Amino acid sequence: MNRKSTLFLILFALASINVFSSENEASWKILEQAQVKFDSGNYGESLNLANKALSNRKEEVRSEYRILEDAVTPAQVRKAGNDLNDVIPVLEEREQKTALKIIDKYLKLFGKDFFNNDIKVLLSWLKNKDVFPEADYLIGRIYQMEGEFQTALTFYSKAWQEKAYLDISDVQFDILYSMAFLYNINNDDEQVEKTLLLVLDNDEAFKNELLRDSIVRTVNQDKAENVDRFFMLYRAEAGYSLRALFELSNLYDKRGDSKNALICSALGAVEAFTHIFAAISERDSRFKYTTYSAFLNECAKYEEIVEWGKNKNVWETMFLFADRSAKVGKLVFARNLYLSLANSLPDTYYKAFASERLK
Repeated sequence: MNRKSTLFLILFALASINVFSSENEASWKILEQAQVKFDSGNYGESLNLANKALSNRKEEVRSEYRILEDAVTPAQVRKAGNDLNDVIPVLEEREQKTALKIIDKYLKLFGKDFFNNDIKVLLSWLKNKDVFPEADYLIGRIYQMEGEFQTALTFYSKAWQEKAYLDISDVQFDILYSMAFLYNINNDDEQVEKTLLLVLDNDEAFKNELLRDSIVRTVNQDKAENVDRFFMLYRAEAGYSLRALFELSNLYDKRGDSKNALICSALGAVEAFTHIFAAISERDSRFKYTTYSAFLNECAKYEEIVEWGKNKNVWETMFLFADRSAKVGKLVFARNLYLSLANSLPDTYYKAFASERLK
């Protein structure tokens, strides 16, 4: 999900469950205006609006906390205990409509489990929610565009520390990638690695050592037929990991760490394959995987898949998977992978590179 679509989901969610109408404009609406100014290149006005959004968010949350605290203080409500399933009916009976809207707002965004189904946990969380990580993130992007990289990193770090209060939790990956980008500009490879590993901390496949060992074992057998078999055997959901795997593989390769470079490239290839295979299957339920070349030929039929692959470095990842297999001495496997890419890769640039490798 890109930043614009993520921001749209945040704003839609907040607009559809807005609790208050007040003299102060809603913070999410001000942030929307700040985003528009940012997109048009008006960074000064965007910064002013983002800071205003931060200020308004603090007042909104204080107001919500006061309303909810007052609603649950009476003895009748306290007698119901802390379980939301018991508290909500009492609030309904007492016609605490605004308090119920506040509860409903956060349950829709996060779910009951997030608050352990406990009104006290919700109240405690709300008391500390006078932060607006989306606004801090936008302010960081403004400073980055102005070339103030250290200040930008400060705001990105603040937004990351406040990630528990993101209205859409997946924005945390945008924040991490922005941090990694600036660490890379500063040639701070250690921080780049740490930041990208934070992204991959949400990737179950990356954390699955048995899967990783199995993937490497298939490459290490160094058999030509294992190229087709590799993509028959392994599946892994991509999530937000593709970019992290791509950048980490390059970082490890630069260090001379061929083993980890191969693992990241191989897993990136698997996750990209899994995502594309699912997309093709949605379009053509009759499609079945037979060979890797046939799969790549099928990809070429869909312009949006080819473009997505370019934007996500998928075709380069496929090529680097072959390169890094060769670097660890698995030349038979690598050659057959190059052959599939040279014959069928739906990207002329890396298709030509694969052909050169075969020479």
